[in-house]
Amino acid sequence: MIRIRPVLLFTLFLSTGFLPLHSAFAVDPEKAALQKSIQASADKYIAAFAARDAKAVAALFTPEAEYIDADGLVFHGRDVIQAELEANFAANPPGTVAIEFISIRPIAPGIVTEEGISTFTAKDEGGVARNRYSATHVKQPDGSWLMAGVRELGPAELSPHERLKALAFLEGKWREEADSGIVSTEWKWSEDGNFLLARFSISGADNFSLNGTHRIGWDAERKQFRSWIFDASGGFAEGTWSLESDGSWSVHLTGINAQGQRRAGHLVYAPDGKDALVISSIMNSVNGVTLPDYSRRIVRQPPAPAKP
Repeated sequence: MIRIRPVLLFTLFLSTGFLPLHSAFAVDPEKAALQKSIQASADKYIAAFAARDAKAVAALFTPEAEYIDADGLVFHGRDVIQAELEANFAANPPGTVAIEFISIRPIAPGIVTEEGISTFTAKDEGGVARNRYSATHVKQPDGSWLMAGVRELGPAELSPHERLKALAFLEGKWREEADSGIVSTEWKWSEDGNFLLARFSISGADNFSLNGTHRIGWDAERKQFRSWIFDASGGFAEGTWSLESDGSWSVHLTGINAQGQRRAGHLVYAPDGKDALVISSIMNSVNGVTLPDYSRRIVRQPPAPAKP
């Protein structure tokens, strides 16, 4: 029987911490609830827009909300926004709108900013228009969220760097120490700013050591982030990223290790405050043999003391 070191259970795929710690950490329930609330608001907007129901769309705004279009025109108040929507529905062909979140972040108690891309597809003519926007959501006394302001930012021509800002929480140096070894990782931007790059090193018992690289980029065809991971032993993997409803990011990875064994699994990255991450490894397998799931919490290293 081949003995598999615990630190090697999923070596290819863990570039911000490899060591299985057997304590579980939950995603912040407030952040998960916030993500679901904003998603629910977006779903209502999409449904009301498809039905060309200006009143239902306007009901998602606060009474004194402002809507600023791409030309800088300001529509103040729910009634004015509804009137503008009615005029737009009358003048334009029917269609559907899709919303892609770029970021959702709280800026004060009960206030959240959202940035994203809206894509309008005309039903008959088939025309497509994509625009960037920012929105401010305010929590209401009954616990619901309404938009207090929306601003159109122009055509959606985001660079890979702008899109990758959604994963900028990875940037910095990370270190994890456990009985089974030490993992050090540093994430930084590529020189052109279009990729996030990591170098990782692992040291464990019996003089075991391993290092490698991890690159994340934007796939413009698939419209999602992709990973490419290489370790110094000759193993490699690639994966695709998805934003989950609780605000965490999951990565589906497949690859081959240096012994020619096929590997697959999922990683879940959940920010835990500004300087910590909870990383869960689930549904892992090597040549079809299932490996145990685990979660662990890693901490960002503070900057080195300034030299005198």
